[in-house]
Amino acid sequence: MGTRDLCARGVDGARHAGTRQDRGSRARRCHLHPAQRTPRLRHRTRPDLPVPGRRTVRAAARAQRLPLRRPVRVHAEPPVHEPRGGRQVTAPTAAAESRALTPYEDAPDPGPLLALNFGFARARVLGTAVDLGVFTGLGRGPRGTRGLAAELGCDSAALRALLAALEELGLVAGGDDESWTLTEASRAYLVGGGRGYLGDHFTDVLEEWEQWSGLTELVRRGGHGGGELGLPEARGRYPGMFCGIFPVAVRTAFRVVRELSLPAAGRVLDFAAGSGEWGIALAAADPEARVVAHDDPELLGAARGRAEEFGVAERFRFVPADFSGDVAKGAVKAPFPDGCFDTVVLAHLGRFAGPAATERLVGECARLLCPGGTLLVVDVMRQEPGRPALHRPMIALSLLVNTEAGAVQEESAYRAVMQKYGVTAKESVTHGLITVLTGERR
Repeated sequence: MGTRDLCARGVDGARHAGTRQDRGSRARRCHLHPAQRTPRLRHRTRPDLPVPGRRTVRAAARAQRLPLRRPVRVHAEPPVHEPRGGRQVTAPTAAAESRALTPYEDAPDPGPLLALNFGFARARVLGTAVDLGVFTGLGRGPRGTRGLAAELGCDSAALRALLAALEELGLVAGGDDESWTLTEASRAYLVGGGRGYLGDHFTDVLEEWEQWSGLTELVRRGGHGGGELGLPEARGRYPGMFCGIFPVAVRTAFRVVRELSLPAAGRVLDFAAGSGEWGIALAAADPEARVVAHDDPELLGAARGRAEEFGVAERFRFVPADFSGDVAKGAVKAPFPDGCFDTVVLAHLGRFAGPAATERLVGECARLLCPGGTLLVVDVMRQEPGRPALHRPMIALSLLVNTEAGAVQEESAYRAVMQKYGVTAKESVTHGLITVLTGERR
């Protein structure tokens, strides 16, 4: 083939190639040694082995459950999945978080501390409900929130919040705006006019609210917080404190009188009668007993009412006391002659008045006892080591905060004072917080 023929053929081939390119086709490239395509595997196949097809590689990957086309992590740790919105946390990060969290997870439960810190709110919820008459209103029957609010003159939304808190405290039940009712405890002790009503006592205790706010400064400086609560002449201003606890105190009085081997009560003086529970218990034990209830005039009405309730009022005489003198200096004298009583009760007066006043009061009671007569000293007394303290430490602190000289004394201190004034200490019995110490006049 000549040169002209070769050139013509080349030109003609170029023309045909251009025509095919104009039609949208790529120009065919010819290589003497076309390169073999290698599948995207971690390792290339050897040249002498057949190259697997793409479908074969994918099928093998699915069979081996291997990720395809993903880089292999050489030094990275495997991910740790945590339920945090889908976030992946590496093992070192999770370990660091676990080490930081461990001290908090291993710490004791702070729940009791949090409840203690919020205790003031619970006391205020109870006091507010008593002041508003919530329990007395529900004592007349189930009430809805709106009806009770209208009856008590309260805002219904605010009352609903108060009732929900009372339900949490176990004092009302229902949880329904249309049917609030009392629980067993609130019906027994919180309905005004009821025999077991303790609302007046709670009210007087809450009156100490401001006095307790000075505890920090009191601990720094020492001494007592002061206040008139411990003064015998101020007893009439705290009827809830000295008479309002009758529903609890009367049970203790009857139990102790039954338990002690007391002689016939005879002529009885209840020196600071309060609501009269000890005179009532002694009168019930001895049908021949005659009781003189002696206390602040403002408190004698409560004692009279309780004596009538127990059917012993005809054997009671109610004598107003004059506690206006300085008890600690022996200025308080009962209006009775020496040795005119067979039994004298000194109940719940010593711890409020303080040790010095208690000594004078025991001496006055000893003066009024006939020879062979019985003295009953009733109070909260400090227990010997190893015996349960119950709430005595809190009572002692309360006396430190709210009185001028009040204190919880040991039984041995009372025994020593009785011995000093001619009374031989005999047996004692403790029920709950209350200790009763007996003595015989020499």
